[in-house]
Amino acid sequence: MHIKIIATGSTKWERFIRRWGVAFLIGEDVLFDTFGDPDVFLDNMHRFNVDAAKIKHIILSHDDWDHISGLWYLIRDRKDITVYVCPGFKQEIKDRIVAFGARLIEVSGILQIKDSVYSTGELCKLSEGRKIYEQSVVIRTADGLAVICGCAHPGVVNIIREVKENFQTNVHLLIGGLHLKDNTNEKNRNIIEELRKLGIRKVAPLHCTGQSAQNLFKKSYKDKYVLLKEGEALEC
Repeated sequence: MHIKIIATGSTKWERFIRRWGVAFLIGEDVLFDTFGDPDVFLDNMHRFNVDAAKIKHIILSHDDWDHISGLWYLIRDRKDITVYVCPGFKQEIKDRIVAFGARLIEVSGILQIKDSVYSTGELCKLSEGRKIYEQSVVIRTADGLAVICGCAHPGVVNIIREVKENFQTNVHLLIGGLHLKDNTNEKNRNIIEELRKLGIRKVAPLHCTGQSAQNLFKKSYKDKYVLLKEGEALEC
C-alpha cells in the first residue's frame, strides 16, 4: 500500500503564513488529515492527480486547525464519505461535519477502517492546560505494522507502545508529525533510543517533528531515514 504526502508544512515561516499541517493519502480512498491551508491542499490534490471522488474515508488525527482546514472543501453533499473523529473533538466540529452531509464516526478504541487500515482510537494528552484528543493510523504490512501520526501529542513512544500492545505485532515503520520540535536534543535522543528498542526500523518524520529532531533521526537511522516531500509516496 502506498502513502502519499499531499501537503506538509514544517518550518517557522510556514507556520507564520499558516501553510502548516499535514495530509496523507493512503491508497486511493483514505485521507488522513486535511492540512491547514485549504488552497494549498486543493491545489496539491489537483497537481498530484488525486481523484477526490475516490476518497471514501477521512480520518482526522485531532481537531487543531492545521489538520482539518481542507475537510470542508471535500465533504459538501458527500454522503458516501465517512469522517472518523475522536469523541473528544469539539462538538461544533462534529456538528458541522454532519451538517455538510458526511457520515460521522467517533472512534474511541481500535477500529478497522478498511482492509489492513485501522485507527488506534482516541488517546489523550494534557498540553499547556488543555486536553488534546488524537488518533493515529495503523497499516498492516508484510513486514509488520506501519504507524502514521498526525502530531503525536500523546507522545510518540506512548503511541507505539499502545499499538504494539493492542495489535500484538511489531511496528517497523513510523511516519508523520512526531511533535518533538520544542524538546531538547537530549530528550529527543532518548526518544529515538526508545523507538529503536520498540522495534522501529524505518522512519519518515514530518511536520512538527522539528529540524533538530530530524537531524538526530537521520544520524541514527542513516539509510532507513526517509525524507518525504509533497507529492512523494512511500510503499509499505
